[in-house]
Amino acid sequence: MNEVEKTIHKILEEPFWPENLSTKESYVRVQDDCDGDQSQILMVSFSQDSDAWIQTLHNTPLRFRGPFGGGMSPRVRNALLILAMAIKKDNEEHPQK
Repeated sequence: MNEVEKTIHKILEEPFWPENLSTKESYVRVQDDCDGDQSQILMVSFSQDSDAWIQTLHNTPLRFRGPFGGGMSPRVRNALLILAMAIKKDNEEHPQK
């Protein structure tokens, strides 16, 4: 296993909360092949109890609970935190209309 994989495994195993994310904000990104259709989005948001929610504009939101709320998918939740951080960074560096 290389160093990147070791780091990913370490991150996925421990609950965490990134300082630069908020529970009062949705992190939204339009997909790359949207051909101008701004409704083709991926949205990640977090409730105040840190449960992760993921949805597209046309689907029911899906929840992945935090470790203290009966969560059965803590690694998926951690990966969604990283996804939200990636969306935030891409939006800052490459804003979309």
